[in-house]
Amino acid sequence: MALMDQYTQDEKRAVMAFLNMVITSDLEVKMEEINLLWMLSQCIKLDLRGVESLTEEQLKSIFNEMDSQKWLEVMRMGYTMMSVDRQLKAKEKDLFKFISAIHDMKDQDHRTFYSTMNQMTELTPLDQLVLVFLAHYMVEADGIVRQSELQMLLVLSNMMGVDLDEVERYRIPKDTLYQAVFSMSKHAVIRLVEELLIISIADFKIAEQEYDFIFPILAHFHLDFEEILKQARYRLNEHVEYYELFRAQSEVN
Repeated sequence: MALMDQYTQDEKRAVMAFLNMVITSDLEVKMEEINLLWMLSQCIKLDLRGVESLTEEQLKSIFNEMDSQKWLEVMRMGYTMMSVDRQLKAKEKDLFKFISAIHDMKDQDHRTFYSTMNQMTELTPLDQLVLVFLAHYMVEADGIVRQSELQMLLVLSNMMGVDLDEVERYRIPKDTLYQAVFSMSKHAVIRLVEELLIISIADFKIAEQEYDFIFPILAHFHLDFEEILKQARYRLNEHVEYYELFRAQSEVN
């Protein structure tokens, strides 16, 4: 499933406009923030130049018509984008209040939002993009790009509609990716780490450098590596035909 394919074109424009407001609100735009936003716009085939013309009233109207699941996902993407520079600044918080108020979320309900967010197992479109960048680093972690791992990376990127050539060109620093991951729910992170391990075990072993690469994530969330590895192996064996199908399509393309 391609990123954000369940969103209408107007909804995509509104989401990208909101995320653009997030990274420009503090007047300290970082290149990695721009690259993340640019990559997401490329994946969903949206020209960023068209989003700045949306007015506040138009944004409110579009977000107001969104169903609760999409709206919650947009809030989660906004929170992730706010977190990549390691701090939530006042103007970013104001934007968060702006979007939360559209669906009548009161200030005191923010705790409910974070509680709900921390129960999420799904990866947002922005989370999925971060996953592909992390997977690209994972494949290169031990200095040897194995064909089996590269094919699994192609499977992952093709399923999400992400161009690996663009990932190579617009590299996001690892620390920025870690900060994005740290803003996700623990349940979603477990899913993300499983995906990384599925790629890693494609050659039937995990290199020390690959373990070191995901260790900051494991440590931050106090995750049991052996348990997640067990689940990753189970998923790979359970869905081997599914992965092989996409792998074959990747080789043809």
